[in-house]
Amino acid sequence: MWNLSERRVLFCKECVDKLMQEYTQRYGEKTALIILLALLDMPFYASTYKGIIENNNMFNVGLYIRMLNGRQYQYQTFANTIVGDELSKTDSEVKEERESKWSKSDKQNMAFSISVVGYDPFDNCGMSEEDRKYCFNILAGYCDADGIREDGHKIQSVIQITQSQLQCRKLDEFLNQELLGSRPDDARVKTLSATKSALLTSIAKMAADNNISSAYNKSSGAGRNTFTQKMKEMESDGFESIKVNMFDISTSDAMKQVADLSNRSILEQLTWDANDYTDLVKDQRESIQKLQAELEKNREELRVAKNRLIDLEQKKKR
Repeated sequence: MWNLSERRVLFCKECVDKLMQEYTQRYGEKTALIILLALLDMPFYASTYKGIIENNNMFNVGLYIRMLNGRQYQYQTFANTIVGDELSKTDSEVKEERESKWSKSDKQNMAFSISVVGYDPFDNCGMSEEDRKYCFNILAGYCDADGIREDGHKIQSVIQITQSQLQCRKLDEFLNQELLGSRPDDARVKTLSATKSALLTSIAKMAADNNISSAYNKSSGAGRNTFTQKMKEMESDGFESIKVNMFDISTSDAMKQVADLSNRSILEQLTWDANDYTDLVKDQRESIQKLQAELEKNREELRVAKNRLIDLEQKKKR
């Protein structure tokens, strides 16, 4: 529609705002935006619409249109909205789409926190995407404390502590804005500082009452924070990449040398008799039979998987 004008809209910003207000009164904000973008032949993206609201606490059509000037939206029209099924996306689908763009560490902290808590504690809390990432990163650290998984009260406490930490972060932002101003308001600075101090006191009290912080936790056993223990915990929590790392470590030359030295030392310190050797041979035989059975099973599964892969490649060629 706009090829002759080099894709420049042929009416002014005031007219766009007027149309947006008129359609919003009739159909609601989201539907009004979709209608307006259809008239302008511009794409509608639910995640972009949601992001503007979260970051600004309100929607602005001018900001949305300015975002469409980015290179990633070049040559896109309302047809992209239809082809991409943007109009039928639910709120949960939009949420998953936005979270899929998080960094690997952010995703892992979110998955770990939800696995411990049992649900998403920051869903429908009015948080922005950045606030949710911050909270999951904070909560993941608390979820690693002793006894959290088994104690529902502690779980609710660490969630409350995390939300209080977010509030402290917001207060720091307000304080910085005020102090960087040309004329800081002393009364406002004192109010914000007092509020933050009360939150920090509440956080410390909850941590002490529930033995959450290492400063108050007297039951943190030796080896809790060792490398081996952390690797085992990550494996039990379902981090696939750590399984590869543990396999590489276990089969490395260094680990083999350590195992050989350990076995040699044990043999030198033990005095074996005939019965001990008989039991040893028996145990070794049972272990060998078990490992052989597992090997044959894995070989068969690998053979079947290879055949399926070959069949799929042949079907693609056809």
